[in-house]
Amino acid sequence: MLQYTVYADLNCPFCYALHEQLNQFGLLPQVDWRLVEHAPDIAIYNKTAENQAELASDVFVVRSRVPNINVALPQKRSDSHFASLCVIQAAEHDLAKSIKLRHLLYRALWVEGLDIADVPVIYDCLIAAGLPAEVTIEEAQENTLSQWQNSWEAGNFNLRMPVISSSDGRTSIGLPSPDDLQSFFKGEEISIQEVRGEIHPRVLQQTIAIYCDHDLDNIWPLIASLRNDYNILLPSNLAELKRLLHEDHPALLLLSTEQQWDSMFSLCRDITSNQDELSVPVAFINQEIDDRLELDAYKAGASDFMALSRSEAVLQSRIQLLMQMKQSQDKLARSARIDGLTQVNNRREFERSLETEWRRAQRSKRSLVLLMLDVDHFKAFNDKYGHLAGDGCLRTVAQTIKKTVQRAEDTVYRYGGEEFAVLLPESNLEGADILAEKIRKNIEALQIAHTAASTAPVVTVSIGIASYKPSEELCPNELIERADQALYQAKARGRNQVVKAEKTTALASK
Repeated sequence: MLQYTVYADLNCPFCYALHEQLNQFGLLPQVDWRLVEHAPDIAIYNKTAENQAELASDVFVVRSRVPNINVALPQKRSDSHFASLCVIQAAEHDLAKSIKLRHLLYRALWVEGLDIADVPVIYDCLIAAGLPAEVTIEEAQENTLSQWQNSWEAGNFNLRMPVISSSDGRTSIGLPSPDDLQSFFKGEEISIQEVRGEIHPRVLQQTIAIYCDHDLDNIWPLIASLRNDYNILLPSNLAELKRLLHEDHPALLLLSTEQQWDSMFSLCRDITSNQDELSVPVAFINQEIDDRLELDAYKAGASDFMALSRSEAVLQSRIQLLMQMKQSQDKLARSARIDGLTQVNNRREFERSLETEWRRAQRSKRSLVLLMLDVDHFKAFNDKYGHLAGDGCLRTVAQTIKKTVQRAEDTVYRYGGEEFAVLLPESNLEGADILAEKIRKNIEALQIAHTAASTAPVVTVSIGIASYKPSEELCPNELIERADQALYQAKARGRNQVVKAEKTTALASK
């Protein structure tokens, strides 16, 4: 049987989620779980605004990728050094109990939000694992931790996330999807999953962004009351806040200040006066009720002004009301984004999404792939079977494409008439080629009769694929042009096929 080694930190939410998945799948017995410290100096800066923002973003990503794993935002990352030594020491006496201790420590931090650097927390976990409460750490345990740390650092992963290596030489970096994880343990190769702040799939819970220009300790009780029901993002500066508003589309923005009220009111005015681009309600948080500040907040466009002196239940109810209002607004906005006939995204939404994903690809240095699809001989289909049948055909084709495209971040659009587009962020030509061929086969397998077509007696599609790489000097329109030319080639070669754009193809038309 293949053996697996995992290098992971107790204070990393990705490592916690991986541990939970392996436990759910019954795969932990195959794993040599080696604890390391992703950031040995975490105790020095774990309460800075930047670190708290990164922590909130990491929890946000974990919830997005594995929504079945229960993970809550803790107030800070714990120093994991002593807790790791306790697990190592326990393993020398009882491996099964050490695994239970590790599981309890992970859940203490990432479910209960406790500080696993605190001795009472470690004590409770030791007792719950059936281990002696008194732990004596000796040089042998320090040496083991140091050896594991050196092995991890020697791998040159340079990533604060879990690493799985198998005895046959395969490696997985980051947090794989549940399917990829199980495939990896069956001996298959999977793509590297580098999951940090640039992955932004659609998430199941609504998101609240909280921008605070002072110590978060003052508003932490409110954050703690919200973190289980909502995703929490904590931007550390204005530039990061603006990026989150454009890319993560939070359902609510909470602003908290102690001295910089004029700056916060100005920020609120900028956001609420630009609702076409940033449709997000803004609410202020203050320690006490203050009528003057509350009136100024409403004049700046705020939707609410909350005082922390009110009861927790009242604050939660007011936030819940704001979220419900946002959901109603989003439903109206969705009707403007969705094509009424096919119920996939429309052309306008495609243009907006392409600009967003283009900028993201430039920042993340990862490819963006575009598929352009056209229903073959569709005019002849309409002429023979009528427009009602044509509408039904387009609806069926659109939903088949949507069902075939399974990644949450991949999106389908009706580009116009019988033409569709699919955006594949952080993909590549090889993977897109496989997906496009699957789409083509699935539509052909529908067996929608089309006796007027010269290609086949059923409805088929032609597909063109183009990819943008950050090293290329292109613009979004050129990516569309390149995919469209590949689509034209697919038609010219006989239709019902997939063609990948060559780099020289787009340049030749200029």
